[in-house]
Amino acid sequence: MSERRKHSRSALPPGSLLSFSPVTMPQGSTQNLEGEGVILDLSPGGCRVSSDQAVMIGHPYSLIIQLPYYPAPVQVESAIARWISNQSFGVMFIAMHQEQERHLCEFLEYLRSDAA
Repeated sequence: MSERRKHSRSALPPGSLLSFSPVTMPQGSTQNLEGEGVILDLSPGGCRVSSDQAVMIGHPYSLIIQLPYYPAPVQVESAIARWISNQSFGVMFIAMHQEQERHLCEFLEYLRSDAA
């Protein structure tokens, strides 16, 4: 299987949390699609999350990412769940404000420089 990621992912320290909610409710859905999870790894283009709450592959979610050592959460306007495995899933970021993307990249750069 070939690697399709555009960005390398960084492992995150404890306290990296994510809350998610559907951008729109799927037609006919009665299940709760909102939830929270722990971010296991992160890149400018997406993340891997551990959560007890199920997500739907291909459905758009808005995300709030709370990063340790960072004063304000990063908001992702739209992200798509790409895969699910046991109690984890991967999301690809689709849309976020430029300032939010800059904050995310600054945090990832901080992690890389701290690991060096």
